[in-house]
Amino acid sequence: MPARIRTALLAYVYGVLGAFLLAAPWSPLWDYATLSVAQYALGPWVRSGWVRGAVSGLGALDLWVALQEAGILWQSLRGGGLPPSGPEG
Repeated sequence: MPARIRTALLAYVYGVLGAFLLAAPWSPLWDYATLSVAQYALGPWVRSGWVRGAVSGLGALDLWVALQEAGILWQSLRGGGLPPSGPEG
């Protein structure tokens, strides 16, 4: 797979995943998805603000990685080329 396509794909996947993880814990989707574990010991823990914040933090980290990948792609499109990756160089 060409390096530019791989970089664009990584930026897209990390961006979508990051946006989902950033927003999902604070939406009704989270409450609905955790309804099945609410009756067990993990229920209150999964629904706590701390866990929701940790998941949102992972989403923010994914968005940061997506922006880094997009920056690399932008530089390569402007003529800078992509840095070598992988064991071949």
